[in-house]
Amino acid sequence: MTAFRTEAQARIVRALRGLTDDVGYPPSIREIADAVGSSASTVAYHLRALESHGIVTHAPHRSRSYQVLL
Repeated sequence: MTAFRTEAQARIVRALRGLTDDVGYPPSIREIADAVGSSASTVAYHLRALESHGIVTHAPHRSRSYQVLL
């Protein structure tokens, strides 16, 4: 598994994978935030960081498009 910079990023990736597996499509940022007990803006910040490190990807201007690459 990839070494994350923070535990929060690891929790976000686990939540993203789990929520996607549960319903069959990626969750919204708000749903991820609820799952990890954080604010949507904090989750968005971490998702951008994870994307810059090649751990997640998303389609610009599309909701529910974050996916884990690793």
